[in-house]
Amino acid sequence: MKPILSVLVIALISSAIPIYAQNKGRPNTDKVTPADFNLPASSVIDSNANAVVLFDIGSVHYDGDKEGSFIYLVEERHRRIKILNKRAFDLATVKLLLTGRDRYQDKLENLQASTYTLDNGKVIESKISMTDVFEDRLSKYVVEKKFTFPEVKEGSIIEFSYKINSFRYYRVPAWMFQHFDVPCLYSEFELDTPDFLQFLISHQGLDSFYSHTSNEGYDAMHVGENVGPTLKVSSVIHKHNWVMKNISGFKEQPFMNAAVDYFDRLEFYLVETYNGIDLKGLLNWKAVTNDLLSDKYFGHAIDPDYSTNLKNTMEKLTADDQNLMDAARHIYAYVRDKFSCQPDNDIYINNDLYDVNKAHKGSVAELNLLLISLLRQKGLIADPVILSTRDYGVHPIKYPMIDKMNYVVCRLKLFGDTYYMDASKPYLGFGKLPLNCYNGHARIISAKDSGDIYLNPDNIKEQSVATVFLQNEEKAGAGMTASIQYSPGYFESSHIRGVINKSGQNDFIKQIKSIYFSDMEITNTGIDSVSNLDLPLKIHYDVGLKTIGETDVIYFSPILAYGYKSNPFSSESRHFPIEMDYPLDRMYVLNMEIPTGYVVDEIPKSAKVAFNENEGFYEYMIQKDETSIQLRCRIKLNRAVYSPDEYNSLRDFFGFVVKKESELITFKKKK
Repeated sequence: MKPILSVLVIALISSAIPIYAQNKGRPNTDKVTPADFNLPASSVIDSNANAVVLFDIGSVHYDGDKEGSFIYLVEERHRRIKILNKRAFDLATVKLLLTGRDRYQDKLENLQASTYTLDNGKVIESKISMTDVFEDRLSKYVVEKKFTFPEVKEGSIIEFSYKINSFRYYRVPAWMFQHFDVPCLYSEFELDTPDFLQFLISHQGLDSFYSHTSNEGYDAMHVGENVGPTLKVSSVIHKHNWVMKNISGFKEQPFMNAAVDYFDRLEFYLVETYNGIDLKGLLNWKAVTNDLLSDKYFGHAIDPDYSTNLKNTMEKLTADDQNLMDAARHIYAYVRDKFSCQPDNDIYINNDLYDVNKAHKGSVAELNLLLISLLRQKGLIADPVILSTRDYGVHPIKYPMIDKMNYVVCRLKLFGDTYYMDASKPYLGFGKLPLNCYNGHARIISAKDSGDIYLNPDNIKEQSVATVFLQNEEKAGAGMTASIQYSPGYFESSHIRGVINKSGQNDFIKQIKSIYFSDMEITNTGIDSVSNLDLPLKIHYDVGLKTIGETDVIYFSPILAYGYKSNPFSSESRHFPIEMDYPLDRMYVLNMEIPTGYVVDEIPKSAKVAFNENEGFYEYMIQKDETSIQLRCRIKLNRAVYSPDEYNSLRDFFGFVVKKESELITFKKKK
């Protein structure tokens, strides 16, 4: 798994960075004392806090490799946390990922971790030992080290520190000032970089730095001390220090794809290296694409000349096909239906595609690169597309940041049309991508026509329609029967297929009943097109309304199902963008006979309201005659993503919808 350098041009790490206020007020990081158990007054600590990060201090610098391989990166960290209650006990388990293989695997050193409790004014320390650290190999190139603090109780303090030596000198780890739900009183990161490694940085988040200092020094690194003549590498060292104080815990909100996009954090990207002779830069997609195409773990693996060992499989799959479209569909269905996926967050393969084909299992990258390779063996034009999924965060448009891209899909060009496919998902039809891929910028990696594409959620066309026919039973006083048909959009259908596959159709119908009709009988249920993955589903069932006709006055809600019972935007304010899965387009149609022996006494008024003038609308159109009532509701929004400034408008819009859909029809018994 060969990583590629990645960049984000925000600010160059150099002496040009301005010097801010000096770092003052660093907390005591020495041995825990009784005073450390008393939390200081802070605006970010409230009654909802389950724990408090007392301090989180990290640094990165470089040193020479004694075995002669050039330089390596040294990452150090020291964190101390006060546990307030049991809901924070999950913080007592720490996982560290080490990347690489053999001599070039990251090395964990100087791990120290202890639990501290206060007993009659005395601090009791419980240490972990290296025998308490467990190792789990997640892949050929990733090892997870995990340990759990002993004797953790409410009120305990847990503390750990470590050092990791990494030959991935090009990848300075991101620094998170902010934590999920847990406030942090003090967070500091220090970075020392030699002049021959030029980095760019990105600062994201809402808070400002308490201090940010920048200066220069001079140092020499010694390479090869253990193997022969020592190479002395002298360089100007750029020294930087960032501090934040009293950082609130991040509260995840509804309609948010990747919370990490909004964390207060620093990210670093190497864009140039200089060895005294050659200057190498990866500030553009052309250089990155060339590296990817020649990489044995990516482009080389799908080269038709290299992957001829897959030709027999392709020929068996397509032997009876009459045209190339049939061949493409059969190859896609083969990988989708016959292989199990082992999800990861990598665009590179860990195993040869021939071995993946034999084992019938692989990562997302392995399955989709196998799909591409089989299509190419058939002579079709297929190329990989790399992207960052919604849960992984947004990839910037202008610069290649390969570390921020975690997913590979297939682009197929056939008969003048272009199809994007993901064979790792068992419920997707031909030419479909999962919702998670609709996250903006993506990049086609091709020797002929590499380029940008934009998988924007705003461009998804997804409509759902619910139709209700409400009829009187022939037998007088027997109530009414509602025949309901629901046609979800394609992506909702894909989700439902997954639910059905996991728990069965009966359980899915039970879920519908528990949400809408808990006290009513559901019969004649059916779900069409479950196995036809290219089509959306159609769900139909009947509901018996036995209680209608038993009172002098009937108060009836015409929105029997699939309406809005509550406002999805319940918070009074919002600081982050609103990210829906796709633009909303939902329709509800009711055709209802007036209950036998009753007349309409009161009926809601028709209404239509626009959202932001021409960016959406909600309409509620109702009418009646002597025997029936017809209602049509439709809510439509033209965009999936909205800025925080638009939150109040959305909230008011849906408030109107909820209020309107709660209005009742009143029937009175004929006299």
